[in-house]
Amino acid sequence: MPRAHVPTIAEVLADPAASHWMKDALRSALTRDPVDVANDAAFLCALLDKRADAAMEAGRAAVAATAPQVER
Repeated sequence: MPRAHVPTIAEVLADPAASHWMKDALRSALTRDPVDVANDAAFLCALLDKRADAAMEAGRAAVAATAPQVER
């Protein structure tokens, strides 16, 4: 299965649709050791995935708590 196109850093920095947060993170990363940045980015990804999973679960629980009960 072919990998999706991953843009270059220069392309992301030039992309008006890219968020300011992403551009700031990339500019900051360019001043650091690339291996350290990659390790930090992988850890950040894991933390944010965990946060997103918790938010999704909380949303599902809120919907389930307010959904009308259907008798079968």
